Amino acid sequence: MNRSLLLTHRLLLASLLLVACASRAEAFDFRLSGRLQTDIRFRTGEKTVGDFYDRQKLVSGVSRNENIAKLRLEVEAGRFIGVVEVDIVFIGILRNVEVFNDLTLRYKTDPYRLEAHAIYVEAADIFVDGLDIRIGQQKVLWGKGDQFNPTNNLNANDFEDQLLFGDQVANTMVRVDYNPKGSFTISAVLIPIFKPAVLPRSAPLGLSLLDRLPFVEPQVRWRVHSEQSLIRAFGFPTVLRTATPILPERNFSNMMGAFRLAGTIAKQDVALSYFIGRSDIPQPFANISRLDSTRRCDQGDPTNCINGAVLVDVGLHFPRVHVIGLNVAGQLDLLGWISKKIKPIGYRLEFGMYLPQESSIVLLQEQLDFGFFTQPRGEYDYNLDGGRRPLTVESKPFPKWSLGLDYSFNRYLYVNMQWVHGLADEFGAGDNLFSDGYTVRSGGADGNQTQLFACRFAGSTPGERCARELLRPRIGDYLVIGLDVKLMSDKLLARLFMILDLTGLVEEYFDPAQNQRVRRRVSPFSADGFSAVIFPQLTYNFGNGLELAAGALVKLGKDHTKFGDPAAGGTDIWTRARYSF
Repeated sequence: MNRSLLLTHRLLLASLLLVACASRAEAFDFRLSGRLQTDIRFRTGEKTVGDFYDRQKLVSGVSRNENIAKLRLEVEAGRFIGVVEVDIVFIGILRNVEVFNDLTLRYKTDPYRLEAHAIYVEAADIFVDGLDIRIGQQKVLWGKGDQFNPTNNLNANDFEDQLLFGDQVANTMVRVDYNPKGSFTISAVLIPIFKPAVLPRSAPLGLSLLDRLPFVEPQVRWRVHSEQSLIRAFGFPTVLRTATPILPERNFSNMMGAFRLAGTIAKQDVALSYFIGRSDIPQPFANISRLDSTRRCDQGDPTNCINGAVLVDVGLHFPRVHVIGLNVAGQLDLLGWISKKIKPIGYRLEFGMYLPQESSIVLLQEQLDFGFFTQPRGEYDYNLDGGRRPLTVESKPFPKWSLGLDYSFNRYLYVNMQWVHGLADEFGAGDNLFSDGYTVRSGGADGNQTQLFACRFAGSTPGERCARELLRPRIGDYLVIGLDVKLMSDKLLARLFMILDLTGLVEEYFDPAQNQRVRRRVSPFSADGFSAVIFPQLTYNFGNGLELAAGALVKLGKDHTKFGDPAAGGTDIWTRARYSF
């Protein structure tokens, strides 16, 4: 029997046995809750990257079709409590039916997965009064921000379902909270095993865009851009073959942890935290290239051919990072003196100062003989001072934050506004406020074969005169606006949620008239720089736990922008039916 199937059967059997025993276990208090949910989504347009030899595509049509049973069981006895919360998800879209025999396997023709959001035990006032301990699979969410939480680093991000903004993956932890007196609590968490972020199914499209070079040093990028463009001009494009994440070893030095002091000052919630761990977003640390000299042509256009390809294998790792966190939340009664009818404004500030470990990359290749020039076998010549390797992450500290205000005008109208500096997938120093540091959104080199050859091999800085890049600060700025309107005796909820990218872009190229490289600012409100998410939603609550909802996740912008990126997956229209009990 499939191991995952066997695990599911055992878990369901254990849950049923616990429920069956509830009526006989007078010393225990059992609470069972959950929901049943059907989720159907439709991608409105196709997303494609690559050419005929490396094309990846997200087709339009049904993009998600899931039936979810969420079960939560709590068992309490005095000072002790045990919690199990699992999602059993039946997936309606088949992805692994490849050969005829797959049609005989139910776990392939009717696939499912199991998500364990909580499996832990908790003891209150253990050893001494005010000392609580929780051990097991859990989520520890210390951030006060609304969905955007730069200090929630203990659990890895869960980007798999893009409608679940701010969701995270449960992990096995030991959590201790101590409240000696008053409102202040001291907390400590130990995470024995690192978990990476769960990425969306569209993520491989972004990984295939090899012109988005990860090097911090621009002179290395210029050189590689010119080489890739040169060999492409002779019919040898660069193609990603594999990308392999390398997880940290399971030893004591790779355990993660955090500390927090939280309490109330002047009726405001305040917390200071310190996290020691790793980024859950992978960064490249190794790149190995080899030449495939097989000539290939597009079946739809026999005149469109390549003479071969440079195949690239990439190794990914998860850099170490420390995060100093500050959370403040409360209410500001700024206008109450005008009228008692004006309610206080709620506010939330969540600030994280990230202290990353420096990370470099090694470029290796087999001998690459293109006829007109040859790259020798071994390590690439980076031409950097001291023979050092190029960086992918600098050791410079960088901040992230979310600052939000919310106000309820009445029982029918609620508004939320936030300034978000840095989304969860952004990592490294460089923003529009404090320091330079960019990611490449698109790049290449200008010129014909002769010009590219001269650009690569002439001059003291190869590639400087022909490389062209569209750059974006590593840490972006976003305006987030949310609006809730309740109608029909609170049964109908109309929600409009929007994220506007305020970061902008920088186009860099060589200007012969000035005989130097120049930069052109691309405004976030221009056609090339605009990017946004619009999320309208309608939900109708029938009562007794039943609700129906529909909406859209609209992503706007060109392919090089944050939300127009093919890796973002495009626009979805969605429907949902949910019954909670």
